[in-house]
Amino acid sequence: MTSKILFVGHDANGAGAQMVLLNWLKAEAGRGKKNYLLLEKGGELLPEYERYAKVWVWRKGPNKIEKIVKKIPFLKREDRADREPNQPEIASMLKDFRSEKFTLILGNTVASLSLLQQLQGMKIPFGAYVHELNFSLTMYASEKDMHFLAQKVSMVFGVSEQVNHLLIDKFNVPAERTLLLPPIIEIPKNRSDRGVQVREQLGIPADARVVLGCGLAEWRKGTDIFIRVARQVIRKMPKVHFIWLGVGDNVFSAELKAEKEHWDEGNQVHLIPRKSDSKPYFEAMDLFFLSSREDPFPLVMLEAAFHGKPLVGFKGSGGISDFLQDFPDMLVGYLEEEEARDRILKWLETDINAQTEMTLELKNRSLEYSAERFLERWHNMGLK
Repeated sequence: MTSKILFVGHDANGAGAQMVLLNWLKAEAGRGKKNYLLLEKGGELLPEYERYAKVWVWRKGPNKIEKIVKKIPFLKREDRADREPNQPEIASMLKDFRSEKFTLILGNTVASLSLLQQLQGMKIPFGAYVHELNFSLTMYASEKDMHFLAQKVSMVFGVSEQVNHLLIDKFNVPAERTLLLPPIIEIPKNRSDRGVQVREQLGIPADARVVLGCGLAEWRKGTDIFIRVARQVIRKMPKVHFIWLGVGDNVFSAELKAEKEHWDEGNQVHLIPRKSDSKPYFEAMDLFFLSSREDPFPLVMLEAAFHGKPLVGFKGSGGISDFLQDFPDMLVGYLEEEEARDRILKWLETDINAQTEMTLELKNRSLEYSAERFLERWHNMGLK
């Protein structure tokens, strides 16, 4: 069956689910397919999306009158970066959608479900690609949204088995409408060999072992767990260094910095803001520690595996259990920090040369999430 899909995203910010969608559109465009995307809001990835799809944005920027008002000094006003579309604007978009004769409307993340409900009058089947577990489902989707998902969405694609089990068991999504669709990553074409430069910039000795964590500092990512485990590991292995890539201007980042200042006298924990190019940090590391409490299918895990480095993470925290099911020595009990410490130490103390076969297997496993393999899985579901 050949489908003409209107993809729907909640915004164009550079987070994991949005990058998965971008990689998907890019892969389809690379095969000569024309893509169509409706975004609730814009964001930094908007120009990239527009390279690979015809894009509509639901929430509009300031209208002409608002632009004029904003130029008048001292005038009281509500400063809005975007607004709901008015009825003529909605009618125009719906006319465009009907003219394209879409056969499927596919929402990316549960945060897009509210916008999907605005399109019910088009009488087109809905699909949803779910990238969230319990905490995020509760935060980004209302009870009404989840009822809509269970009752009105024809096909629900989860990024991991744990996502699908949660949708079925807690949110009453029928099992027969639930499918597994692991995410797509963009495989680096070559090594940059800038890991040495990162170590030099951070003052990390060439013979020191490096543990990396990555992601926006927040509760789900377990940054507090990361730094507690770092302290325990450093006590046992004084020369090891830890890097967290993704601190920002939020309370979790502030707490992370405060904790570091409390005990890190040797400056062995490095808190780095998010980078557009994270590759050098993965090249600099010896081990990746996924400290997440909840991570449906972390792309950073795949990036670490592609670089042929061991991983340590928690069972039951999401997609890492799917990915590492054949690597039990890399998984520890859920939120068991002492067990994580001991497993990290074990891997860091292992001869690098003895890890070659295992790291090659990890790299080959990461290639299973390439654009080619993703599209093959998608098309095998009967959708093209």
